[in-house]
Amino acid sequence: MKHGARREPGGGRWSITARAGWALLACLAGAFGARAEEKRPILPEDLVGIREVGDVQIAADGTRIAFVVKEPGDPKKPERERDTNIWVVPADGGAPPRLFASSPRGDTAPRWSPDGRSLAFLSSRGEPQGEGGEAKPKKQIYLMPTDGGEAEALTSGPGEVTGLKWSKDGSMIAYTVVDAPTDAEEKRRKEGDDALHVDHDIKLSRLWVIRLADRKAEQVTRQDFNVNDFSWSPDGAELALSVSPSPKMDDVYFHAALVVVRRQTGEVARRLSDRLADFSAMRSWSPVGRTILFSQITPTQIAALPALAPAGGGAARVLLDEYRGTTYRYEWTPDSKALVSEAIEGTRARLVRIDAASGAVTALGEIFGDVSEASFSLSGDGRTIAYRGEGPDSPGDVWVLPSGKPARRLTDLNPSIRSLRLGAFKEITWKNSKDGQTIYGVLVTPPDFKAGRAYPTVVQPHGGPEWACWLGWSSQPQLLASNGYVVLLPNPRGSDGQGWRFVEANRDDWGGMDFRDIMDGVDDLARQGIADPDRLGIGGWSYGGFMSSWAVTQTGRFKAAIVGAAVTDLFSMFGTTDIPTFQRAYFLDLPFRRRAAYDGHSPMSFIQNVKTPSLVLHGLADDRVPPSQGWEFYTGLRSLGVETEMVLYPREPHVFEERAHWVDRYRRVLAWFDRHLKEPAR
Repeated sequence: MKHGARREPGGGRWSITARAGWALLACLAGAFGARAEEKRPILPEDLVGIREVGDVQIAADGTRIAFVVKEPGDPKKPERERDTNIWVVPADGGAPPRLFASSPRGDTAPRWSPDGRSLAFLSSRGEPQGEGGEAKPKKQIYLMPTDGGEAEALTSGPGEVTGLKWSKDGSMIAYTVVDAPTDAEEKRRKEGDDALHVDHDIKLSRLWVIRLADRKAEQVTRQDFNVNDFSWSPDGAELALSVSPSPKMDDVYFHAALVVVRRQTGEVARRLSDRLADFSAMRSWSPVGRTILFSQITPTQIAALPALAPAGGGAARVLLDEYRGTTYRYEWTPDSKALVSEAIEGTRARLVRIDAASGAVTALGEIFGDVSEASFSLSGDGRTIAYRGEGPDSPGDVWVLPSGKPARRLTDLNPSIRSLRLGAFKEITWKNSKDGQTIYGVLVTPPDFKAGRAYPTVVQPHGGPEWACWLGWSSQPQLLASNGYVVLLPNPRGSDGQGWRFVEANRDDWGGMDFRDIMDGVDDLARQGIADPDRLGIGGWSYGGFMSSWAVTQTGRFKAAIVGAAVTDLFSMFGTTDIPTFQRAYFLDLPFRRRAAYDGHSPMSFIQNVKTPSLVLHGLADDRVPPSQGWEFYTGLRSLGVETEMVLYPREPHVFEERAHWVDRYRRVLAWFDRHLKEPAR
């Protein structure tokens, strides 16, 4: 299912928030490197101790890079959210990174002013702390001089600021604010009257603009639509908006439109597209002002392609129709002749240049580490790219790619990783046995892997189904490989990395040819003597959880399964998920009119076939795949006498957030596979 994240977020044990900390890390890194013989297997606690970097933003002059570091959680204070701080590092690597903005409430979304003299960011540092039934503090915009000084609150008010962008001349900042509760609503909430009237009293996100000269803020949009994203015109007179009928995920993902509004009046001047892809795709005005870039969803509402619309109105032109990879995020070059994008081809992530006229794609030099999390930015002259890079043996760090020069890493956020026994990642391919389609995947082998020896093997299908496994850091596969498992990360049809038609290739066929793609990969590893056919496991999350639950209803070859946040009953899923259009897109119509198709691809329809011991995991606050989906599968297995356990995690949405829950989840996954794939049969 769609969730907008490629890796498993961590949590952790320690926090470093001063330059001295980086010096300590450098010493530790040297010590770890000198004592490689003392490396040990990965523990779950190691994975939640990883610091995460994101939102990498280079200044217009290309000299400095701001980025956000999400610190590990504090095991002694599990109720606290993880701290997020803003750091700055010179792009030439001439000095170590330094902490720029930090507060107990968290600082995010750093954005350089065009002249580079100040940095705007979001924080709730000045807001009153909510207690008991009080609402959480709301994020506002703060401004801080880059040469030192205190942070100034630019905005204040009852609504939360969710995004900000500078105008090209630096005189204004546009930002989005979520409607605040009315006084009457606040009064009812404090009195415990918190009934939810579904699809009523919706709080929309509105566009505002603040002038830096006099600090005067004005509301731009007042229409009954939600502003998801926005981009300034070069002259500052208009803004392009992604809007949807409401902030509900189904509307944001599948019912967004591209419109242009006038800054001074807020009126909609032009409507450019009704086929805007979800909010993770950037919308941006070309620097010369004649074209607006957006991601256009295909007619099936599954895949998306970059498209260029005339800013004054007219038909959009789609790019990359024949591209054999997948692109995710785009930035214009200063001359408006090309786009820079993050792309995945097979299992390899890279930065590419897309010619705006021809759509021709070229790689931008050799990049050590993989681009991920759609986090990169260009300098004002377009000659330097700052990005979040990673590799199979190192979580994300800040990298820089100057034009004509090799990429260089600027940070070392997780030196303790070098003390661990890590698995090796390798791209592999195989053929589908029915139609000959080439399938890509990643093979992860244990640190002591020896050719000719068959290993207990775990298949880990990814979520989505439009997503991909790639040659970058992946926590759970590393945990399993470090503890003696071979792991197969397949990209079956429905995945990114082989063009948009491949993305749509499992439409109306979940568990069909995509499942055959996966099983042919398992067979290939068995033929090579890598996978022990008597010690196979499978486990995934979201769509990967669906594939795990489906697999054990179709074959008895797997001796253990992890069914995580899994879709198990497509019919009941439609009425309970927050994105029902997602299923309608894949299965061609409403379930009430195609009941046989929905049932025919539901694991619950075949649950009587299951013999595989299955561990069911689910977050209790999951709106994407509600916990009732896990309950159905678990209850079915119990009623049939199949070995099963179920663990529910309070407060957790589709992607987990709390440190203790991540640790517990990793421990249970490893223990379940150890019990059924390693321990002697009883």
